[in-house]
Amino acid sequence: MKDPFIINTLQEKIKNLGALPGCYLWKNHEGKVIYVGKALKLQNRVRSYLNPNHKDRKTRALYIEISDLDWIATRTEKEALLLEATLIKKHYPKFNVRLKDDKKYPYLCVSTGEDYPMVYLTRKVKDNGDRFFGPFTDVKAARDSLELIHRIFPVRKTKLKLPLAKPQRPCLNFFMKRCLGPCQGNISKEVYSELISEILNFLEGKKEKLISNLRSAMFDASEKMEYERAQFLKERIEKINSIREKQTVVSIDGADEDILGLARKENEGQILILEVRGGRLEGKKSFPLTGLEYSTEEEIYGSFLRDYYLNATNLPAILILPILAKSNYDSFSEAILDKFGFGLKIKFPESGPKKSLLRLAEKNAELSLTERLLATKLRDQTVAMRELQEKLKLKDLPRTIECYDISHFQGSSPVASGVMFVDGKPYKSGYRRYKIRGYEGINDPGMMHEVIGRRLSHLVNENEPLPDLIVIDGGITQLSRAAEAANALDLGSIPMIGLAKKREEVYFPGENLPYSFDIHSPMMRLLRMLRDEAHRFGVSYQRELRKKKTLKTLLDEIQDIGEVRRKSILRFFQSKKKVEEASLAELKEVPGIGSVLAEKIFFKIQDLKSQKVQ
Repeated sequence: MKDPFIINTLQEKIKNLGALPGCYLWKNHEGKVIYVGKALKLQNRVRSYLNPNHKDRKTRALYIEISDLDWIATRTEKEALLLEATLIKKHYPKFNVRLKDDKKYPYLCVSTGEDYPMVYLTRKVKDNGDRFFGPFTDVKAARDSLELIHRIFPVRKTKLKLPLAKPQRPCLNFFMKRCLGPCQGNISKEVYSELISEILNFLEGKKEKLISNLRSAMFDASEKMEYERAQFLKERIEKINSIREKQTVVSIDGADEDILGLARKENEGQILILEVRGGRLEGKKSFPLTGLEYSTEEEIYGSFLRDYYLNATNLPAILILPILAKSNYDSFSEAILDKFGFGLKIKFPESGPKKSLLRLAEKNAELSLTERLLATKLRDQTVAMRELQEKLKLKDLPRTIECYDISHFQGSSPVASGVMFVDGKPYKSGYRRYKIRGYEGINDPGMMHEVIGRRLSHLVNENEPLPDLIVIDGGITQLSRAAEAANALDLGSIPMIGLAKKREEVYFPGENLPYSFDIHSPMMRLLRMLRDEAHRFGVSYQRELRKKKTLKTLLDEIQDIGEVRRKSILRFFQSKKKVEEASLAELKEVPGIGSVLAEKIFFKIQDLKSQKVQ
C-alpha cells in the first residue's frame, strides 16, 4: 500500500501546477528521475498518476514507485515536446521509450559553407552553412555511400583552404580523373558549384532531376563540340542509371516517403525505416529502442518521431505509419514546420500497396531485433565467462559450468538436479537428475554431499572431463558438504562456489563471509540463469515422482486391479490428466479395462475424493 504521507505531499504539489503546458518529472524514493512526460495542462495530466487503479499499465507501475515530483512550465505544447526530448537524454529515465544507443550516429557532410566544398563523414552536426545527410545507423553503409559519391562525382578529397594563394601540383586523384583539381585552379567556383548541386540532388534522392540536368548539359556540350566534356557527362549518367536499376520501384507516384515498422520484445524494440525517394526504395535504417515494457505502440512511435525527425537533416514529404499508431501528432507537426519551414504529412493506410510496405517494414524490424538480441546475448555470455574467470580467479575460462539443486516436498520424495551450461548456454545432454538414496527428511547439506560425490565419482571412473566450475544452489553449509565430497576424491582443487538466494551472494569454500557482486552484471545474470534452470529441472522431476506415487497409492486402494492393469492405467494417464480427474469415458479408453471395471474405478475415486474433503 502506498504511503499516505507521500500521496498527500504529491497532491499538495499538484495544486500549484495550474493549467499550464510543460514537462513533469517523476522521481523515486532515491530522488532518481524515472519518467519524463509532457502535457498541455500539467495539473490534469499529473493528477491522473495518483490513481492506483488506472487502466494504463505504465501509470499503475509508476504509481508504485513514484515518491516525488518536479516540473518545468513552458509557453506552448511544442516547446514542451522539445524540452521533453532534452530531459530524457539528460536523465535516461527507465520508464521512457528512448533510442538505445547513446552514441552519435554518423552523417555525410557537404561543406557548402566554403568555396570548393568537400564530402566527408562526421558525427558532429553544426549550424555553419554546411549540408548534412543522415543519420546513418550503419557506419559501413555511410562509408559505402561516401565511396559511391567519390566514384561518381570528381569532388575534391584533400583538406585544403581554397582557393590557394599559390596553386600547387594536384594529387593522384586528379590524374585518375576522380578530382577536377581546384587546388591547381583548374576549375572555376561556378562550374564546381554545379558539381556540388549534382551531389546534393543525388543525396536528396532526386536522381530523375539530376539525370535530366546532366542530359541537358551533355547535349549542350555536344552542340558546342565540347566532346570530352560531353563524354564525361555521359559516363556520369550511366553510373547513376546503373544504381537506379538496382533500386526497386515501390511508388508509381514518385513520392518521397519514410515507411516505419516496429518490432518489440519485452523491454526492447526496433524501429525500421524504409526510405523511398522518387518512388524508389533507396535503403533502410534500423534503430534500437529500450524502455518499452509498459509503453503503447502509439507512445513508442510518438517518442521515435520526436527523437529522430526533429534532429534529422533531410526529411521526406510523407511518413507512413500503421493505423494502430494513429494519434494526435499536432505538437510534433508544429515543431517540424517551425524548424524546417514545411509541413510533414503523416498517413495511416488501411489497405493497398502502402499497407504491404508497412508489413515489409515490420518484418524487417523483427529480423533486425532478433539479430540484435542474439548478438547481445552472445556478447553477454562471453563477457560473463570472462568476469567469472577474473572475479573467481580461475585458471581457465569456465566454458563448462554445472549447477546443482536439492528439491523435496516437506522432506518427502527428495531429488537433486544438475544442469550443464557450455559457453554460457544450456547443454541439455549434460542435464542429470538423481533420487536421493542415503537421506530422508529435510537434510539439504547431506543430500548435496551425496549428489556431488556420485557425480564426480562417475566422471572420474568413466575418465570424463571435469567441469570448469561447479555452482551449488545454497549457502556456506551446502557448499562445505559439496567440497567435502570433492576432497574425498582428491578433487579439492576443482572450482566450486555457492550462490545464496536471499541476497544473491557468492560463497567460496573455506570462507564464512560471502562476496557481493553487481547483481546486474553479465556474470551474476549467468549464475542466476544456472541456478534458476537447476531449480526448475529439479522441481519438475520431484513433481513427476510425487504424481506417480499418488497414482500408485490411489490404485492400490481399489480391488480387482492387479499389477498389469495398474501399469496400463499409469501408462495411459502419465502424460494426461491425473487419474482422480479422469472422466468415466476416459477410463473406458484404457487398454484392458472394460466398462464394468471402469465404472468401479470411477465411483471408487469419487468416494476417496469425498473422504478427503470431509
